[in-house]
Amino acid sequence: MPPPKQPSQGKSGKPSRLQNSSAGPSPAPSASVGQFNKRKQGPQDNNLNSNPRAVKRTKVYALRTIAVQSPHAALQDGELNVQSFVNSMAFEINALDESMRRSRTSGASRAFQRVPFTMRRRTAAHNYKRIPKRLHRRARREMAEDNTPTVNSRTRKPKTSRARLRAETAQRLGILAKRKQLLKIKKRLGPDSDGIATRAARPKIRRNEPNDLPVTAPRYRKRQLNKTWLPTHLWHAKRARITPPSDPLWGFSIPLTPTQKNYRPAHRVQWEKGAIAWDMSYMSTIGLFGKENIIQNILRDIGLTQESLWNDRGIRWRAGAVHWAGNLSRKVKNAVHFIGPANVIWNPPKAPETLEAEIPSRQLFIRIQPSAFLEIFNELLRLIGAYKPRPYLQDLRHEIGSIDITGPDATEALLGVLKAFESDSKQAHATKFESLLGLRDPASLPLGALLAFSIVDPRLKYPPQRVKPPAATDQQVQIRLMESISAFRKDEVLEPYQLFDRDVRFKASKIPSQESLNRRRGKTGPGIALEPSSIDPPIPIILLASRNGNETRIPGTWTVMLPWKCIQSVWYSLMHYPLSIGGNPVFGGLDEIRQLSFERGQPWFPGDMPGTDAGNAWETRERQARWKTWDRKPKGKRVQWETVDLGAGRKGEVGVGWSCDFEALFRLRNYTDAPANTDHEMLGVADTEKETPKKPKLEVKSEPLINITYLPKGIFTILSSIQPPTPNSTITARIKLLGRGVVTTCARVYRLPQTAAAAPTSSEAEVPATQPPPQPDSKLPTDLRNQWLAQKPSKSKNTKLSPIAATTDTTPEARRQALAQSLIGPLRAYPAPHAHAFSLNGHPLCPDAGDLIGFVTTGSFNLRDGRGEAIASLSAQSAMEETTRYANPRDPAARLCVVRDAGQGVGWLARWEII
Repeated sequence: MPPPKQPSQGKSGKPSRLQNSSAGPSPAPSASVGQFNKRKQGPQDNNLNSNPRAVKRTKVYALRTIAVQSPHAALQDGELNVQSFVNSMAFEINALDESMRRSRTSGASRAFQRVPFTMRRRTAAHNYKRIPKRLHRRARREMAEDNTPTVNSRTRKPKTSRARLRAETAQRLGILAKRKQLLKIKKRLGPDSDGIATRAARPKIRRNEPNDLPVTAPRYRKRQLNKTWLPTHLWHAKRARITPPSDPLWGFSIPLTPTQKNYRPAHRVQWEKGAIAWDMSYMSTIGLFGKENIIQNILRDIGLTQESLWNDRGIRWRAGAVHWAGNLSRKVKNAVHFIGPANVIWNPPKAPETLEAEIPSRQLFIRIQPSAFLEIFNELLRLIGAYKPRPYLQDLRHEIGSIDITGPDATEALLGVLKAFESDSKQAHATKFESLLGLRDPASLPLGALLAFSIVDPRLKYPPQRVKPPAATDQQVQIRLMESISAFRKDEVLEPYQLFDRDVRFKASKIPSQESLNRRRGKTGPGIALEPSSIDPPIPIILLASRNGNETRIPGTWTVMLPWKCIQSVWYSLMHYPLSIGGNPVFGGLDEIRQLSFERGQPWFPGDMPGTDAGNAWETRERQARWKTWDRKPKGKRVQWETVDLGAGRKGEVGVGWSCDFEALFRLRNYTDAPANTDHEMLGVADTEKETPKKPKLEVKSEPLINITYLPKGIFTILSSIQPPTPNSTITARIKLLGRGVVTTCARVYRLPQTAAAAPTSSEAEVPATQPPPQPDSKLPTDLRNQWLAQKPSKSKNTKLSPIAATTDTTPEARRQALAQSLIGPLRAYPAPHAHAFSLNGHPLCPDAGDLIGFVTTGSFNLRDGRGEAIASLSAQSAMEETTRYANPRDPAARLCVVRDAGQGVGWLARWEII
């Protein structure tokens, strides 16, 4: 039976419902029907291609049509012959199967159409990798059936310059991967294979000149052209804010602060519980090698002049049993110029084989802040040139790294991570260190305590196991701990420290990779620690216990010095150590170091020590940052320095508002040459492109700061009894506010004004004496000093109101008395005084610019003391005058000052002390 003809379609393109599947096409509609139908006629049979939807529906209908035939062959005399019936229905069964097959293939979608609409791409039909993996196999089969051209990324030629660069880089990386694979094969075959066994070259350390930067991995080499990453940079980059890549600090990318809020947790860790650690590998280490007598003379020239270092009391230090911490300095034109704080560590000498053997050369390390590295390095180069045999220096900045950790649980964390490599007699210091279990404060150890031994790679014992400290109430344990602390003072025979040996440091830096350790750990059972093998070298370390102040309540700090490339291994285990109180040690950045130093009441070098070369550079850097922050704000939201109201008709900030303006304090700037509108220009910054609309390039002129010198507390105390300090010299002081208020950086510090002369009284009794109007050169009230002294809080309960507070009484009786006093009192001065002539919103006025004595370098609310405090840099001459004026320390006005934030008119009473 032939297949049915194509059915006719109606006005909408659909086949007529009255049409039978086996009937022929219906006749065309008559003209009379079309006259009453206002809709347009649908496509006819002769014009099906004009409507694609109609063509598709016709195709689908044809595919789903099932052909039939008359079943009369199976019916005989009213009975059904099953065999004949099946044979007669064979055609229908085959047609049904064929129709189902064609309908399934025509209505299904391709694999590229099975993804959500948001995941579809135009080029997905030519690349099966652009769809989910669950559809890869189906897409490849459909592309093979349809003969779809595919895209091969390996043979596709790059069309853009960026694509060409990526292709070239991929090719080079492939070559390097092949070389690395070949090296692994050679290493696996062993020395018996055909080839030459070579040793990795040691890093070159130059003498008497700064060393080259370390060679880093090719993947990160372009990012370290003008700076160096710390060994834990990748770890910190995910968890902390780092210095900007274009503006490194001291040549390093240094973590500034964790991304999580860490101000109060850092305070609690230092004073209550826990431990906080820093990667201090940016600290500079200098090696000095030469004859002992020559080295001693050089150390005396850089500030180590204490007699206790060179007499019998300094024998243990010169033998290498303890370390020294103090300030280094250099001589400039018969004056002493402060360089910065440093640590000096001697290497114990080797025992001579015979009595007539020549005295061997000695070695020592000088550990100093990186901002003062070049200054001390150049000074040492100048000094060693005058001696023969000439000693030599080594720049070990990228050879030796360090980790600082502090807190009550710092010792426990180190005991759980640092495991001694051996247990024989050579590791006597390791035995001492293990006996310190339960120590809560490293400052409890003797001054300059030092331990040196070798440890096992902490990754072998990962994860670190908790070391349970003994109970604090156990008296026997406390007695043993006190005996261990006293054992530090006993003399013992010392061997040279392994960290001073260059070969040992190089072998320690060749520790196995993490991949090799994972393979070794996979061959053992779960929870089984790896044992050191022949390929696991010992890691030499030096432990320094330092004190952070003279107060007994201030906790100390542990410093771990070890090879640069071993820092990461120790750091990972230290951050994952489970403390007995719960949690893990936290990490900090540069901001946390400054915060904890501020809470201890100690200055932070170099930010709190302007007058040194490093301090002047820091102040210049901070001036630029504060000026950029101020200049970025719109005019309506930034402080207008020339309109700051200081009371008594005084307008304008003293000096430059965004800086600690020592040029104004010491009269180093010529104000006649300053521009009129200083609010939009930074003094001390070159502006050569004033006419152009573009912003000028900031080029700081630091010449005025060069004339400022810094005096430590010891030198200032000696000079105060002999001679006046050098001009333009500064000292560091700690300021404690006596009442309310908080001050910040760049706040102005004033001394109390002098008592003005009393007003002359009238000789006539009937005419009351009148107070003369304020003179043009002195607009401040005559009783300003008494007003500030009245602000001092009294210990007694019956406190009297200050003159300012007394005038603010608003009771009716007080108002009546004030009105009567104004009517019968003396005549008022004409013209009327300024609105803020005597007070500023109930606060006493700040002293005049002539009483300015310094600036605040660090100021905030001290969580330890629960009040506002600050670290300030004061004029040494003004501080000596105040000390001489108030010789009696019990004087109520001794060392009192007024502190006022920059851009504000209200000041706060405070007391200062030299630190």
